[in-house]
Amino acid sequence: MASSYETLTRRSRDLFRRARGVFAGGVNHNARWYEPYPIFVERAEGNHIWDADGNRLTDYWMGHMALILGHSPRIVAESLRMQIGKGTLFGVGSRRSVELGEEVQRSVPCAERLRFCNTGAEATMYLVRLARGFTSKRVVIKMSGGWHGYNTELNAGVHPPFYGPEGAGILGEEQAHVRAVRFNDLDAARRAVRASKGDVACIFLEPVLGAGGCIPADGDYLRGLRELADESGALLAFDEVITGFRLSLGGAQSWYKVTPDLAALGKIVGGGLPVGLVCGRKEILSRADPSRREGFISIGGGTFSENPLTMAAGLATLQHLRRNAATIYPKLDALGRELRSGVDSAFAESSVEAHTTGAGSLFLTHFGVLPVNAEEAASGMRGSATRYALAMMTRGVFLLPGHAGGLSTCHTRGDVTEFVEKSGEVAGLLSARSSK
Repeated sequence: MASSYETLTRRSRDLFRRARGVFAGGVNHNARWYEPYPIFVERAEGNHIWDADGNRLTDYWMGHMALILGHSPRIVAESLRMQIGKGTLFGVGSRRSVELGEEVQRSVPCAERLRFCNTGAEATMYLVRLARGFTSKRVVIKMSGGWHGYNTELNAGVHPPFYGPEGAGILGEEQAHVRAVRFNDLDAARRAVRASKGDVACIFLEPVLGAGGCIPADGDYLRGLRELADESGALLAFDEVITGFRLSLGGAQSWYKVTPDLAALGKIVGGGLPVGLVCGRKEILSRADPSRREGFISIGGGTFSENPLTMAAGLATLQHLRRNAATIYPKLDALGRELRSGVDSAFAESSVEAHTTGAGSLFLTHFGVLPVNAEEAASGMRGSATRYALAMMTRGVFLLPGHAGGLSTCHTRGDVTEFVEKSGEVAGLLSARSSK
């Protein structure tokens, strides 16, 4: 499988060799590295990308799942064209930033107040600071496998063996008050709260565990965490950088009907441009008001926060989603269900144990047991997952090895049928390989 990939991607191989002389590891995001080397993309449109070798691939990575309307949608491109003529960076507020903020408020249940920044990682950093400043408590309970950006405090318990920092350069004392517990395990969260003896600032999680395996939370689990937070005086906080405006117009909190006290969002809100935001209850976010004399919590925003290009792209995207929510989300949900069940059936026909997790338009195929947490996801056969992704690429389908995929409004039922058929072809190859 790798040899077929290398035959089709020789120019990407050459670009990767050059990139290694410029960038650490040849990439600018760790997730984009995979063996034998990543592809390099020349252009993208709709649900397709074209790599440096001219190969056209149907894209299911969709810009880290940020592109719910596909690549370069007309409504976003036109909005950007108009904005460029008016300015690309103001360094102060604008009408469009207010309008985009109002769109978030109308859609996201917990968003009584919000603050824009530039990335999801910044948003989660500010969220933790708000939780600690508001509660005057220290401990953050997060989930094993939960990825919240390259954020020093939250970069704990991300990968096996799910304790300690992800890499060197992070001091133990910087994560001294972060506790990683098993996802979808309410008793584990209860034990962590009890052990913290009234010092829990927030219980923080992705409602669909992203990098930890694209695993949806059980509804009763989220409701139990809501009750646990209320009982203990902690805040419940969601990382909705992936799920915000993807599972529904109101994100996972509308999908599950569980409203957190704070939430971090990004990706789709920016319409394909860099964005992050932290939102939540008015009484919490009001503590970030710089006119306050007492109890002020400084959460910044950054030079490029609410930059007019992002605001224009994001506003065009969210307005389109609102106008068409009644058709967009049911379509994406149906395609997601069809893809997940179809892929699992295709592998079952070749006697390969595989299970595709996800919710709504999100999906990830695991080789091994059906996981309900990151620990079980990590026990799967990673080699099979990588071979599957590479083989799919040689068949014109782009998956980022080891990472979740997301559908866009540009994907069709025909695309999903093709995806399932090609998964069946690869399943046969994997079955033959395992029987040797």
